[in-house]
Amino acid sequence: MDEAHHYIIAVPSHAFRSVLNKLNEAVTACSEPPTICWGTKGFETGTGLLLSEVFDQVLGQTAQPAVLSGPSFAIEVAQRLPTALTVAARNETVADTVASWFRDNRTRVYTSADLSGVQLGGAIKNVMAIAAGISDGLGFGANARAALIARGLAEMSRLGVVLGGQIETFMGLTGMGDLILTCTDDQSRNRRVGLGLGKGKSKEDILSEIGQEAEGITQPRSCTGKAQ
Repeated sequence: MDEAHHYIIAVPSHAFRSVLNKLNEAVTACSEPPTICWGTKGFETGTGLLLSEVFDQVLGQTAQPAVLSGPSFAIEVAQRLPTALTVAARNETVADTVASWFRDNRTRVYTSADLSGVQLGGAIKNVMAIAAGISDGLGFGANARAALIARGLAEMSRLGVVLGGQIETFMGLTGMGDLILTCTDDQSRNRRVGLGLGKGKSKEDILSEIGQEAEGITQPRSCTGKAQ
């Protein structure tokens, strides 16, 4: 790791800061700022910070940040099914370089300079996926689900723009694309949490059944704080 110039982080949002702290010494020792890309979607639990803000606090200018986001279930990527993603970075060259890591004949990767907007879309859609799942769990039907997705996108876009994102970002893969995916497909852990809640199950039982993290559970408080 001490010789690495590129890092990819894929951990839950609550573990993101601790991973950066562990990387700090190796990153500082590099002769030039390495690139650190993460695929984590969410706000930091407790502080409500975007992960790029956590990055800036821990590493400052010692590394180049980039985020990989978009509608992508890991199992489908592993199965080499067609997927489209976005890499966002403050530096265009960094974005292009990171995109090249993931781009192949089955994966199309776009680039963006809207680091905040891409992260906001990925975090907020987790909450909306739980809401859509609750609606379906209660048996409210397809009409209600479509309304939740459409109005959720509107609220995501308004909030995202106020927080520094670009409206176009929320109409693209990392906003609308990811929102549709996670609100409509049962591969989404957040949607499955909502389905369970709508059917009257406890959060503990649902998470035990899923056996994995569901980022959306810890995110509503952060979203509310941002909106206020």
